[in-house]
Amino acid sequence: MKPGLLIALMAAARVAAAQAPSLPDWPTLSPKAREEIRTVDSAVAPLASPEVARNAGFGPVLGWIPTMGTHWVNQGRMFAGKRFDLTSPSQLMFSPVNGKQTLVGVAFSYFTPLEDSIPPNSFDGNPPWHEHPDLAPPGSRLVMLHLWLVPSPDGAFAGHNPLLPFWALGLTPPDDERFMDPAESVRIRKAALALSQVADTSGLFPVVARRPAVHAVLDVQRDSIRSLIPKLDAAQKAKDWATWDAVATQLGTHWDVIRETYLESVKAPLAKMRMTKLMDDMAAPSHSMHHHGE
Repeated sequence: MKPGLLIALMAAARVAAAQAPSLPDWPTLSPKAREEIRTVDSAVAPLASPEVARNAGFGPVLGWIPTMGTHWVNQGRMFAGKRFDLTSPSQLMFSPVNGKQTLVGVAFSYFTPLEDSIPPNSFDGNPPWHEHPDLAPPGSRLVMLHLWLVPSPDGAFAGHNPLLPFWALGLTPPDDERFMDPAESVRIRKAALALSQVADTSGLFPVVARRPAVHAVLDVQRDSIRSLIPKLDAAQKAKDWATWDAVATQLGTHWDVIRETYLESVKAPLAKMRMTKLMDDMAAPSHSMHHHGE
């Protein structure tokens, strides 16, 4: 890459990073863990745009997952064996924030034989790793640890972040305190998933979403969701939580229709089980890591 182009891309990355939600302080973590997170943040700051990430050997896989963003994977690091290095995560997680692709988190991951069940030491406090069995080559396990570099109501190492769909549409997400009530937490998460269907119209399951019967339902539901976004935004800005909750409940109803439409369109039991697990995991609190795909 020409030096001038690299400088321009680095400048663009810094602008994108400046517009992203700032790195949380994570007050419930130990001082050592917070310092380790700052080390990670500093190490990946130069990669805070897709263009620079691609030139550093990362590439997108799987598409945008509403509560995880798009995973950009460095294959060399993933296949380097069981290891943990604060300065070289194997995956970068990008998600749109106010219309710009933004680095919102990283993941440390590795492939290991099935019989290896002991992950490496990571951050102070040993947050639990999780697995993606369906994404591992035969005879191996894919082990992963997420770290959010933006606010997350479920903590720094949660498997999912329900705030991403709000940022993707330029909306202000609810404060963490509003997730403390179980019923309110579910309401917010389902509203976020409804919003995600407008933020990314390729669909959560793109192949299924292109089926005519499914596509027709998605179109109707997305039109209804779009009509509710200004009301949600106005209620948020006015701190009118009664109205906000009422609108969020409506959004959740539309998500329920979308969820059932996806599931009804798939007949294979294993595919339906995997789809159900992904959608249910995204709608549930993830204070501890879920084991996706098991």
